[in-house]
Parts: sequence; C-alpha cells; structure tokens
Amino acid sequence: MFSVIQMKFISILVFSIFILSCRKGPSLSKEEVKELSQNYIKELCKKNLECSAQYLESLPSGEQSAARSGFSSLDQCMAEQSNQSILPDDYEKVTDQQIGKVKRCMDDLLKTPCSEMEQAGGIPSCRELFPDGN
Repeated sequence: MFSVIQMKFISILVFSIFILSCRKGPSLSKEEVKELSQNYIKELCKKNLECSAQYLESLPSGEQSAARSGFSSLDQCMAEQSNQSILPDDYEKVTDQQIGKVKRCMDDLLKTPCSEMEQAGGIPSCRELFPDGN
C-alpha cells in the first residue's frame, strides 16, 4: 500500500502540523506585542498630560505655577514607565484576549474626555486590565 518512505513522510508531515497547531503565544508577533504595550504606556501618558493641563487651566492663576511643578512631560512620564508592561513579560503567556482588552482600553482612552473619566473614576475597559486593583 504505502512504502516505508511514504509512511515516514506522512508521519513527519502529521507531526509537523501537530506541533505547529500547538504553538504558544498570541496571534501577534513578539515585536508587535512589545509595541502594543509601549503604545499603551505612551497613550496613557498623553492622556495624563491632557487631563493635567485641563486641571491646571481650571485653577486660579495664583495656584497654577505651584501645581504645574508636580506634572511631568511626556518624555519624563515615558521614562518613569519604561520598566512597566501592560502585558505579561513572558510572550507565551500573552493571550489574544488580553491583547483585545488592551486595544479596547486604548480606543476608549483616546475618545473619552477627561471630565468623563474623572466622574466615572477612570475608564471601565481599562480597569478590566487590573482585576486585582493593582
């Protein structure tokens, strides 16, 4: 029926397909996951600066300069967050579900006004990223 060579070839083919179907990690590449995490931190810092600027504008002019010293620049915020990652450091532990939550949070972060965030105590989709309140 099948020769020994054909049987070996079929076995190797089936085994290879099995191994490939069992791959770990998300559908994004390692670099894309890292970039997504960095983009999240950058957007979070931008939103923080936007909301901080709006807050400063709401203060009486005499209090603005004192309050301004407590706020950082985008570069400073990014540097302070450089060791943070919104996704697990171990690439194989990152799931497509986590990636979806980060993307949804980023979308909501970009379109939610600061005043609405303040009233709601943040963004619900972003709070989902930290279920333990960390």
